[in-house]
Amino acid sequence: MIGAGAAGLVAARECLRQGFRVRVFEKSGQVGGVWQYTDDVEDDLLGVSSQRPLHGSLYKSLRTNLPVKLMAFRDFPFEPGEGESQFVSHERVQSYLENFAKVFDLYPVVRFGTTVDAVKSLSGDRWLVRTSDSRESVFDAVIVGNGHYSKPRVPGVEGMKSFKGLLMHSHNYRNSDRFKGKRVALFGAAASALDISLEISQVAEQVYWCAEKHSDIDVGPHIKRVGSPLEMKGSDLQVKGQDRVNHLDAFIFCTGYHYDFPFLENGIVNVVDNWVHPLYREIIPPHHPTIAFIGLSYAVIPFPLFEIQVKWFTRMLARKFNLPSQSNMVSWCEKKASWLRANKPKQRNFHKKGPELYSQMDDLAEECGAKSLPEWFVPLAERVRLARLEYPVSYRDHECWKSVDS
Repeated sequence: MIGAGAAGLVAARECLRQGFRVRVFEKSGQVGGVWQYTDDVEDDLLGVSSQRPLHGSLYKSLRTNLPVKLMAFRDFPFEPGEGESQFVSHERVQSYLENFAKVFDLYPVVRFGTTVDAVKSLSGDRWLVRTSDSRESVFDAVIVGNGHYSKPRVPGVEGMKSFKGLLMHSHNYRNSDRFKGKRVALFGAAASALDISLEISQVAEQVYWCAEKHSDIDVGPHIKRVGSPLEMKGSDLQVKGQDRVNHLDAFIFCTGYHYDFPFLENGIVNVVDNWVHPLYREIIPPHHPTIAFIGLSYAVIPFPLFEIQVKWFTRMLARKFNLPSQSNMVSWCEKKASWLRANKPKQRNFHKKGPELYSQMDDLAEECGAKSLPEWFVPLAERVRLARLEYPVSYRDHECWKSVDS
């Protein structure tokens, strides 16, 4: 396993349940992956050329955008404390993962402070893994769970090198302190852009929210919606639609992240415009069926998705079901690629999920003999989706979450 975040931990547990010998390589000193919070930021606030890159991308006030009942692994409940919201802090998620590792006795199989430097294929579908302590080991299978919220994606904006204000990616945003009384622009249309815009607007003179397309959300008078950035000149910003934003003090990119596997031998998968392919069942390369990529999808319900993916992979390794022929897996990947091109307008969003997520999870469960989603799961997930649409700013603390029984 590469990484001891949520994906790596549940993968380790499932491997142990199948009787496999397990080793998890974790570059930090604790479990939790992206849920480990730090006040530290990188030397390059854009995160493009940092000499000391950080893995995590949490801001201090972050709370989950899912209720804990949906977050939980199948047989390890996640309950809010007395009087606590269903949408908990990042500290509570970190504690949940630490408890998971303790209860299932996973700490002994984790090698902390160890980075994976290289993963190379060997004959017989085996793998040579070289780590930062100069050790080389051979494994029968590899599970990649290194996450995809660590390498910032920063679209080029003309003139940005001459911008006189602060340039930052949300990867290095921790709190609003440095933006008090400032004029700040943010670029992005997803949850982090909304959350950070709202937080900064409480202390800033003015916030400008740049996006290709805005949702119809009442964000208050201190946030002005504008189009996508076109050009920076000094401290001014030209945006699409002929608008111009003057005298900016800071510009924050909330524009997502790149998938990155710097340790992986060329030819295992292709990563083109943030699309990792080909992957049968969106997990394994057809020509290398003993390496699994867990949790690539986003806009998902992550922990349950990780869990069913690793159940499928580990039960396949244990020969509890058989894969199709290599040619059939290649054909599946080609059909999936055609569907993505027909249904997703931008290739960089091919890993973004919609309603098809639930059927895909149930398909994996049926194939590997695991339990399908419980009856309450999809109705609750849909309730969350609708609440976000109806109460996009306040949904986490709305009356409708006093009970999550479905």
